[in-house]
Amino acid sequence: MKKKCLICNAEAEYRIKDTSDYYCADCAEENFADLSLLLKVEEEAKKLKVFVDEKIGEEDVSED
Repeated sequence: MKKKCLICNAEAEYRIKDTSDYYCADCAEENFADLSLLLKVEEEAKKLKVFVDEKIGEEDVSED
């Protein structure tokens, strides 16, 4: 499920860590002086996928 910008409802590219506040690139640039403090949504999704894949792999091994 794609996340939407909190301000304009465009597809989100950034989020504030430990919150559900998501922002598109334009709104993030307009409202935050340093984008490096925000998390890239795509990077977080990749990390989550790796974590889930590892957990599924552990379950497969323990079932043998």
